[in-house]
Amino acid sequence: MRPENGKYIEANIGKKSVSQISKELGLKEKKIRRYLEEKKQTHTGKDAEAKIQPVRRKTKVISFLLLVGIVAAVYANSLGGPFLFDDKTLVESNPLIRTISNVPFFFKTDIFAHDLEKEPLSNSYRPIQTITYALDFLLWGNDSRGFHLTNILIHIFNILLVFLLIRKLFNDVYLAYFVSLLFGINPANTACVSYVSGRADILVAAFMLLAIMFYVSYSRNGGWVFLLFSVLSYLFAVYSKEYAIVTLPLVLFIYNAVFDRKNIFKIKSYIFYVLPLLCYFPLRMSAFKGVATRSLELSKISLLPRLMTSLKTLFIDIRIIFLPYDLHFGRTTDIEYSIFGSLYSILTVLGLILALYVLKTSYKSWISGKKAQSGILFFGISWFTVSMIPLLNIFPLQVFNADNWLYFSSIGAYLVFSSIIVHVWRLIYKKKMFFRDAFSFSIVLMFIVYGYGTVQRNRDYQSEIKFYLSSVKWRPNIKFYRVIGAIYGQKGDYGNAVKYLEKAVETNRIYPSPEITEVYYVLGVTYMRLSEYTKAEENFKKVLASDSEALKTEAQKQLLYIKQRQ
Repeated sequence: MRPENGKYIEANIGKKSVSQISKELGLKEKKIRRYLEEKKQTHTGKDAEAKIQPVRRKTKVISFLLLVGIVAAVYANSLGGPFLFDDKTLVESNPLIRTISNVPFFFKTDIFAHDLEKEPLSNSYRPIQTITYALDFLLWGNDSRGFHLTNILIHIFNILLVFLLIRKLFNDVYLAYFVSLLFGINPANTACVSYVSGRADILVAAFMLLAIMFYVSYSRNGGWVFLLFSVLSYLFAVYSKEYAIVTLPLVLFIYNAVFDRKNIFKIKSYIFYVLPLLCYFPLRMSAFKGVATRSLELSKISLLPRLMTSLKTLFIDIRIIFLPYDLHFGRTTDIEYSIFGSLYSILTVLGLILALYVLKTSYKSWISGKKAQSGILFFGISWFTVSMIPLLNIFPLQVFNADNWLYFSSIGAYLVFSSIIVHVWRLIYKKKMFFRDAFSFSIVLMFIVYGYGTVQRNRDYQSEIKFYLSSVKWRPNIKFYRVIGAIYGQKGDYGNAVKYLEKAVETNRIYPSPEITEVYYVLGVTYMRLSEYTKAEENFKKVLASDSEALKTEAQKQLLYIKQRQ
C-alpha cells in the first residue's frame, strides 16, 4: 500500500466508514481492513515495549537455517532406532506397502488390517499414512533409518509452516522464531517424530497447518485458488488422522473471531469444508461396513467419568508440554468420578476458570485495539483449547491421554508462552545490561535443557528393551513386562526373562488384565528352558483356567511333555 494511502486511512478511520474510504481511494475493503489489522499488531498502544530494529533478510535466512540445523541435530540420534511396537504391524510385517500399486487398497480397510478378506482390526482409517510408508519402502526398503528420516523431514516442514503462520498472523519475526524453536526441540514431540507409527500426528498437523495458511491468504487477499488449496489440504488431513475432522473447522472459527470478525458466522466461510467430509465418510463406511467396527476400551466407562478423567488429564497434558520429565509410552491414569477427585482435577478446574477469564479480558482488549499482546494470548489459548476438544472422550477413545496427541495442540501453548517471553524481553531490552543478559541466559538455558531432553529421550527408542523399560519405569504395565521378558528369552537371557515376567504377575495383582494368560504361558515356557519343570507346570495350569482356547491347547501340549519327562 502506498504511504499516502496509509496516512489517509489512519487520519480518517475514526471519521469515515471503511466502505467510504474504500470508494475514495479505489481500494478493496479487505485490503484496508488488513492494513488496519497490521497496524494494530505493530503498535502496542500504552504498552512500554522497547523498539527493536527490523530483522535483515540475510539474518532471517541464517536464523532459519540455524533453526533447521538445531532441530536436525537433536533428532539425529533417532535415525538408528529400530521398528517398535505398532511399527512392526504397520511397516515391518505389512505386505501391502511392498508395492506402490497397492495404494487403492489403503482406502478400503483400516490401517492395521493387511487382508481385505478379513474384518478391520481397528477404527483407525488413515490411508495417507500408509501411502507414505509405501513411498518409504519404495525408497529405503525395510530399513528403519529411512522411515525415521521421513519423520524428521516432515517435522522440519511443520516447523517452517509454524514459523510462516505466526509471522503472517502477527507480523513478528521474533515471536515466530521463538515458537518454532520451542516446537521444534521440545522433548514432548519425540512421541511423534522418533516413533515411526507416530507419523499420523505429524502428517495431520502438516496438512492442517497448510489448510490454515491457505485460508488466511484467502481471507486477506481473496482468490478462490487459496480456498481450493485449503479445502484440499483439509481432505488430506482427514485421510491422515480422524482428529482433523473437528479440529480444523474449530481453529478456522477462532481465526475468524480474531482476524476476520465479519465472517465469523457466515456460512460461506466454512461450507466448502463439508466437501472433503462427503468424500471421506462414504469411503470410511465402505471400508468398515459401518461407522465403527470395534468397541474401544473407554466405551465401557460412562460419559460423566470419562469427561471428569479427561478434564483431569488436561492439566497433566499442559505439564507434559512444559515440563516433559516423565515421557513414556502407554500412559495411563486413574478414573475420576468427581471434578474434585484429585489434585490434578482441582488444578484443572481452577485452570479452566482462569483461562476463561483471560480469554474474555484478552479478547475484549484485542477488539478494542488497546493491546496487540491480547490477541496473541486469546488466539494461543483458544488454539490449544479447541484442538483438545476431540481428545476429551466425549466419543470414547482407546486411552485418556498420550504424549503424541499433544503435537498440534502444543503450538497454541507455545504461542502463549513465547508471546510472554518475547514481550518481557522487549520490555527489558533497553534496561540494565545485567537484567537483559540474565534473562537471555535463562532462555538459552531452557532451550539447551529441552534439546538435551530430546536427545536423551531419543535414546529410549534405540532398542526395544530400552523403549519398554522407559515406560514401565513410570507405571507398571503387564503387556510391556511380557514383551521385555519375551525379548530376553529370545536372546537366551532366561534369568532376566523370568525377572520381568514375574513382575508382570505382580502387576496383575494391582492392575488385573486379560494379558496375564499369555504371561503365564511365556513364563511356563521360560521355566522349561531353565529345566524348572515344577514352576513351569504351575504356570501352564493357570493358563488352563483361562478363556483362551488357543493358549489352553498349547499349554496342554507342554504339560504332556513335562509328564512324559517325569
